[in-house]
Amino acid sequence: MKDCRWEPSDQQHQIASLDELRQHCAVAQSDMLGHAVLTHNAVCSVIENHDTFSNAAGSHLSVPNGMDPPEHSIFREAIEPYFSSQRLSEFEPACREIARTVISQIHKDKPLEVVSKIAKPFALHIQCAFLGWPDSLTNTLGEWLEANQKAIVNNDRAALKEKADEFEALIHQQLDVRRQSKTTKDDNTRRLMNEKVTVNGETRRLNEEEIVSILRNWTAGEVGTIAAAIGSIFYFFAQNPDIADKLRNNQLNIDDAIDEILRIDPPLISNRRRATKDTEISGCPVKQGEKVTVLWASANRDEAVFGQADAFNPERNKANNLLYGRGIHICPGAPLARMELRIFVQELQKQISKLEVVEAPECATYPSGGFQKLTIKAA
Repeated sequence: MKDCRWEPSDQQHQIASLDELRQHCAVAQSDMLGHAVLTHNAVCSVIENHDTFSNAAGSHLSVPNGMDPPEHSIFREAIEPYFSSQRLSEFEPACREIARTVISQIHKDKPLEVVSKIAKPFALHIQCAFLGWPDSLTNTLGEWLEANQKAIVNNDRAALKEKADEFEALIHQQLDVRRQSKTTKDDNTRRLMNEKVTVNGETRRLNEEEIVSILRNWTAGEVGTIAAAIGSIFYFFAQNPDIADKLRNNQLNIDDAIDEILRIDPPLISNRRRATKDTEISGCPVKQGEKVTVLWASANRDEAVFGQADAFNPERNKANNLLYGRGIHICPGAPLARMELRIFVQELQKQISKLEVVEAPECATYPSGGFQKLTIKAA
């Protein structure tokens, strides 16, 4: 039996290493991740049992991601309208314009590193537009996200605290701008400031800490995963021009196809849980209070569920695809992410008919998915 340990910092090719380890165990042990859950069945057993595996696994307030029932449902109900069909329909023109502008940076027959030049700028501009923040903050946000990710990788608690304080100060600045100006438009940040929740029988506005937490979750989560997703889409189209052509000719459902591309090459690697009592996962003993990490990047490639992990079959696989999670904690922002990626692919295919990878890509490392560097040439 293989030693079932997995340390993210030791892996140069994290997806390949997870694929290999998953053949030997459902749950690996990790100093950084605790119980690292690998198989689709084991991951589902964790995420569908929120009584035993708590989402309140971090050291700071996380609204609503890091909450359990009944608190979770109270705050989730407050944010779900931000991802409604009506709100997304209103946001779509701005999203499409950003996609067109960013994609116009791609020039035919000229190599371009798309992660830094296309994927990250698109994700940052889109997020600022969604929140109603000035475009001038994209560089600041990008630098913050990179530094925060480095602190996560190094498990540097002092740096993580510093980054958290920096982000909190940035949000307070945006809130103060809205408090001081009566002419600021009714954007999503201002709406959050006026959002109400009923907690313990008392109806009140979201407090400052809760607003900061929601905006941190939306920004840190959305920007990184959207950027990673776009890198993976570029690579997939370059490697599979026949599927890109089918999408262009409306022979495939675009949302299902994108979900399947991102099942194969996941943008989000993991999420945390904490055991509320002594239990087990697929026969692996877990003690109360211990850390549990669900590895979406492994579960969504589990051969026992999907056959060959790299085989593109959206119709067959969509029912079991965990791209946006499952159960009560399924990603509330999934409709927004799907719209952003759909629009990006549509605009990309209007402007570009063929993609070619011109250098060996550099895969991203934990906690990011996708690519660190990916150079393509368009035709």
